[in-house]
Amino acid sequence: MLRSEHAIIAYDFATMTARPDRLLRSRDRAYQAALADCVTLYRQGTGSRRQDLHAAVAERLERLPGCPPRRIAAFCKLLDDASQFKNPGQAAASLRRRFFTAAAPLHPIVSTREGIFEHELGAARQEISKQLGMPWEEIEAELFSDVIELQRLESFRETLGAGDVLARYNVAQTQAALYRASQIRVTAFADFRTIIAHAKLARLMHHIDRIEGPRRGYRFRFDGPGSVLRTTTRYGVGFAKLLASLLHCRDWTLAADLVGPGGRRFTLAISDRDGLQPGAAAETGFDSDLEREVQAVWDARPVADWTLERETELIACGQTVMTPDFALRHRDGRVIHVEVVGFWTPEYLAEKTRRLAAFRRQTCHEWLLLFPKKQVKAAEDIARAVDLPYRLFTKRSDPADWINAINKSPAS
Repeated sequence: MLRSEHAIIAYDFATMTARPDRLLRSRDRAYQAALADCVTLYRQGTGSRRQDLHAAVAERLERLPGCPPRRIAAFCKLLDDASQFKNPGQAAASLRRRFFTAAAPLHPIVSTREGIFEHELGAARQEISKQLGMPWEEIEAELFSDVIELQRLESFRETLGAGDVLARYNVAQTQAALYRASQIRVTAFADFRTIIAHAKLARLMHHIDRIEGPRRGYRFRFDGPGSVLRTTTRYGVGFAKLLASLLHCRDWTLAADLVGPGGRRFTLAISDRDGLQPGAAAETGFDSDLEREVQAVWDARPVADWTLERETELIACGQTVMTPDFALRHRDGRVIHVEVVGFWTPEYLAEKTRRLAAFRRQTCHEWLLLFPKKQVKAAEDIARAVDLPYRLFTKRSDPADWINAINKSPAS
């Protein structure tokens, strides 16, 4: 992804809408040809310093009419992201210490010996090379090789073409605009599980409502725990990651509230019909360490005839929707929805409690709440409020006890 300083956003104060920079293949053909040259530079530039590659890219893009410096910097970042540069780690710092230790007794070093200034530059270099056991040319090349601008290119992604860079630019500029978002709303009519799974991976809090009508759909609102206290853009990177996953989904629209110039609110609208091309499919994983530990405990001590599945479905009760973290399924068809209750903010927990209580009153679903062991008091209060069985979780928990909690529940 790009950094904030690469973002180019046009703000329309008449409609209070925002539009990220976007280049079209039909309209901006000149960029296609220039980027093809830039890709060739990187592909053939093994051993070149990063700053020299950037200068060569800038020299080509500056020829295009109206190409701003931010756009050039953005393309350099995207080309770098497709590259592997040599990083010497601590070796360069170690070489500098040895170098200055060897050079210190020779100071002052002059270009021509004269009077008391007896250490001539060429002789000093030979002496330092001798002490370090390295040719001077190698010392000069490696001395500051850990500076980002001086790192040397090792490889470039062979399959990347100019069209791919252009497509990545359009997506990356849209993601960069979302860094300024305080909240996003997604309306979807397909791929619901994918959306919610990747929202959790992006560490976003979610609120879901079902859409009534001829088409089955949901409205998702995503933000973070700090949003209940104030307008904040601290979750922008999470929104940007979610967009990358949304591009692999079908039939959706997104509206984002952006904080623009002067702190004013602008709206950014995106949909699956905008022509933004998805990149590589995002990896799936656990959205919290606690959920990862729950899975690990089950894998270590599974219960016969039961399976544990992650984020298997969206469950609706009227307009209220829940997305259980896990589902325990018996081979006879019984299902226990498992909610791993993390602790974000009191407001978020109050909302979760309200939703769980509604499901408890109006549905026949079986639920189990899992709490971290250190949250004993909160576990008791929430479980009592929603009248659901619960267990305190540790890495030594026995999954059979989770099922026993349901069997012992008065509601069972």
